[in-house]
Amino acid sequence: MDDEQIFPRFSEAEYERRERAVRAEMEKRGLDALVIVGDSGSRGANHANVYWLTNWQDPGPAYVLMAAGAGPSLMISNSLYLHSARRAGRARETNAFVYGSNPGEQLAQQLADWGCSRGRIGIVGVRNVGRTAMSAEHRDALAATLPQATFVDALDVLAEARRLKSAEELAWFQRGAEFTDKIIERLSENVRVGMPEYELLAINAEAVLRDGGNLRLQYMGATSMENPEIIFPWQYPSTRRIQRGDVLLTEISASYGLYAGQIHRPFSIGSRPTPEYQQLYEVAAEAYHRVVEALRPGATDHDVRAAAADIDRKGYRTYDALLHGWGVHIEDPRLDIPSAMIKRPQMPVVFQAGMLMVIQPNVVTADGKRGLQAGGLVVIEEGGARPMHRYPMQFIRVD
Repeated sequence: MDDEQIFPRFSEAEYERRERAVRAEMEKRGLDALVIVGDSGSRGANHANVYWLTNWQDPGPAYVLMAAGAGPSLMISNSLYLHSARRAGRARETNAFVYGSNPGEQLAQQLADWGCSRGRIGIVGVRNVGRTAMSAEHRDALAATLPQATFVDALDVLAEARRLKSAEELAWFQRGAEFTDKIIERLSENVRVGMPEYELLAINAEAVLRDGGNLRLQYMGATSMENPEIIFPWQYPSTRRIQRGDVLLTEISASYGLYAGQIHRPFSIGSRPTPEYQQLYEVAAEAYHRVVEALRPGATDHDVRAAAADIDRKGYRTYDALLHGWGVHIEDPRLDIPSAMIKRPQMPVVFQAGMLMVIQPNVVTADGKRGLQAGGLVVIEEGGARPMHRYPMQFIRVD
């Protein structure tokens, strides 16, 4: 029974491909070793790099060490989890630091055993958009124990290695997209006037948990179309009861493992959308389809903005990012149009086959009082962008 695979994982060939990709990026930068950081924040997404290399999602902080000819070596947060990490994870060696202690010295000892005491060591922080990093306490202990080593920021090593998704990864993302579609379908069938918003979470769970899916983002919020309070859904469920004449705003991600889809669909409750909300939806849906058409290998950030330019021309603005990269969670790039209400860092980008993008026009009236989002996850292939969600693009009416 020990050889039976009881936790989902990729093939050995896939994990070996990932290791080769990381070591190639290390070689480009002249790095002798990496300290890869993870923590349980952002609904587990802060473990993206740790999980990608080892198939382990720790309930607390965790580290992966890699050198040119050694690793990955996984260090988890608590000895209580070792049986799970060794059975689920994929690492050459798995150990734990004593719960509540500072693991810096243990990390340093492993690097010293690999001959990296005087080496150039990259610190790979958390995620690619949030850009948090190793705790100062842990890093100070690591540096003090290896005083002759050189430590440099290396977040981009894993960002580059993970940017283009493999066929195996895309198959898992497709399963995540299917689970996400099931949630939207189940919501369309079960949302009722008078229901408190927190009951929506039970609908979502029933849609996916029985079939091995997981819940990731569940951003949902209803508001009156006549007197709206919000233009973006709540990040946590409220006690507000859904009312006739509401619009329900959603941003939903369900996953297989940590590989999720992401979809945005508005719902009108008990009535047709008001003219203002119908127009918002039409502008958002048109922008989504135009950006899908623009995304193909060799396209640039300028092509994407040009595809969505009608939002500006028609006198609307956007709130959430127009488009962002996708992996275990949000990745670079993030692109916006000139009238975006939140000014995010913009970067040049040339799109490639194998990149995942979430196209999500969050169109808002000029006065900032009404807004909705329509979009979903796409994969860029040689022939162009392919939507990974099968649920139709529509303003869903719940009677």
